[in-house]
Amino acid sequence: MSKLTRSVLVDIELRLKNAGVPSPRFDAESLVAFSLGIERNRIGLLKEITDEQYREIEKLVEKRVRRIPLQHLVGEQGFRRLVLSVGPGVFIPRPETELLVESVVRYLLDQKNERHTIIDLCAGTGAISLAVATEVKNCDVYAIEKSSAAFDYLIKNIDKSQEKLNEQNSKVIAINKSIEEEINELDLLRKKVDAVISNPPYIPNKMVPREPEVKDHEPEIALFGGKDGLDVVKVVIDIAKNLLKPGGFVGIEHADVQGSSTQDTGVPYLLIESASFQKIEDRRDLNGLPRYSVAIKS
Repeated sequence: MSKLTRSVLVDIELRLKNAGVPSPRFDAESLVAFSLGIERNRIGLLKEITDEQYREIEKLVEKRVRRIPLQHLVGEQGFRRLVLSVGPGVFIPRPETELLVESVVRYLLDQKNERHTIIDLCAGTGAISLAVATEVKNCDVYAIEKSSAAFDYLIKNIDKSQEKLNEQNSKVIAINKSIEEEINELDLLRKKVDAVISNPPYIPNKMVPREPEVKDHEPEIALFGGKDGLDVVKVVIDIAKNLLKPGGFVGIEHADVQGSSTQDTGVPYLLIESASFQKIEDRRDLNGLPRYSVAIKS
């Protein structure tokens, strides 16, 4: 016996809402669409769901009620013009990071280089690397990622995006190393890099994320950045200082409490303290919160 699609969606939405899921309607539609193998915007065309289909949907809903991330259940996450493969072991890209990408894309499009050389530190899924390389022509992006689990997703997403990369005459070079160790592949790029970008781990070690999806399912290596959350940020700034050419761009995402230019807990402060950058700006996300800092190499 089949069930009305509308009734199924209403029931799932209510259960997800009661479980504290922040976007119950979207998630309900996404789980049903994924289970049925259709686009989410086509659910309205489906009047009924069979019992067999419902049982498969229920398996996914039960996991989402336990706050397993939606992206882990469907295996993907949209990011700008891309659909990236994601799963356990890799940080799920956030919409806020798209603003950082927008800043570096605009910078590169203003340059008149024959080719652009970009470094993406703590690359994760490759979201930043691939967004830049598929939106700007003639890019060589070096994507550095320490985690072997995340690196697997990085390689997978490069393969998925190869056609778009070819269209832009761009490439992404994946390097499975920690940014805190010597990276021989970057030795010849000293003072030749156009942009260094990073969404590093920046949560202070003692700060426990509130959302179960983050606390229980995101890899700690992608979240925590030392006592004040700035250990890896300092490494990023040091690398940018050494690799960027004069006039080169650096962009670093950070927590909303790390936007100070006068306190040593702020990323802008660290950029000023390095005495290597000018035009230092802290920029805000769509909620008006300090979210990422940009600067130009002196």
